[in-house]
Amino acid sequence: MTSVKTLLVIVLAAACSAVSAVELMLPAEGATVPLLSDGQKAFFDSSDEERLAKAGDAAYRADLLALGWYPQPVVFVWSGINSRKERLRFRIWREDDDVCVCDTNFVYLTTGRFEWDNFRVGCRYRWSVDVAGKGSATGSFFTEDRPPRLIRIPGVPNVRDLGGWRTADGRRVKQGLLYRSANLCENASECPGELPRMRLDDSGVNFMTNALGICTELDLRGPKECEGLAGSPLGQSVHRMEISSGCYSQMDEPWAKEACRKALELVSDEKNLPLLCHCSSGQDRTGTLAFLINGLIGVSPEDLVRDWEASALWKDEHDWFNRNNTYAALLSVIGKYPGETLNERIESYVKSTGFSEKDIARLRQLMLESD
Repeated sequence: MTSVKTLLVIVLAAACSAVSAVELMLPAEGATVPLLSDGQKAFFDSSDEERLAKAGDAAYRADLLALGWYPQPVVFVWSGINSRKERLRFRIWREDDDVCVCDTNFVYLTTGRFEWDNFRVGCRYRWSVDVAGKGSATGSFFTEDRPPRLIRIPGVPNVRDLGGWRTADGRRVKQGLLYRSANLCENASECPGELPRMRLDDSGVNFMTNALGICTELDLRGPKECEGLAGSPLGQSVHRMEISSGCYSQMDEPWAKEACRKALELVSDEKNLPLLCHCSSGQDRTGTLAFLINGLIGVSPEDLVRDWEASALWKDEHDWFNRNNTYAALLSVIGKYPGETLNERIESYVKSTGFSEKDIARLRQLMLESD
């Protein structure tokens, strides 16, 4: 007869076997994973001189479009379970604030592979695979500290986080507070006789309101573009603000300066965050506001132009939206204002709108991570 002691050994051995059944393979423990493709990284890593020399070149812009504006997903691979009938729970947590960013259940896939994206840059994450009765395993990984943080939302192009960039003193612009994108629905002129068509499906709305936590939508388009809209396309939980904004040569106009001040006041009030700002394409008016915000809080001129140029991953307007045309016009306006550096001249321009020194200090405190 089998002794109680022998049975206990068998039970413990079986339990240990079950726990070790799941083996995490990728990402390797403590690995740093990329969020940009090799082509995207090559584009952002190229020198300012290289990108400037190609500005307005149609073939170059076509190559950028081929890279795409979506982030590269992180691939998760595990092994150790051989049955398709097992129910599996897969989870990912962001360790900085211990937020679960993915919690899904599915029948075990024999390939043991899962993809997820829209991670923050330069962050530590942990992930786990749990199979009832078969075991579980937990691992951790880091994401590359390489902005911009591109975001995948099917239907809405040119989405990214204003955060992730570094300032001259090494601090990072906080992620998860300010987002930029193209418009969430078509312009009124594109939908004559009907309400503007939504670009988002239910899953997109859910992701923006829950995963990103958007509570304010700042629409920088003009009244004719927004005609017919009553409330935010993201639903009643999101406060919608229309501030018809200017860009480039318009920036010196009194109405454009007033719009700039109002937009800055909106984004510097914590109760309005997280906030999504957009215009039509998310490149000109939205790009101008992003340039002013990040320039004001200390992002380098080199990274300001990288963020501005990232819109080229989506839209091919090489004869309009390029360094020798629109960005040159933006710098021309800012260059009229006093300062030894681009960041100082941006601050001078912003002060000319009525946004005070105290306001600027509040925005910097809100948007920058502590040392």
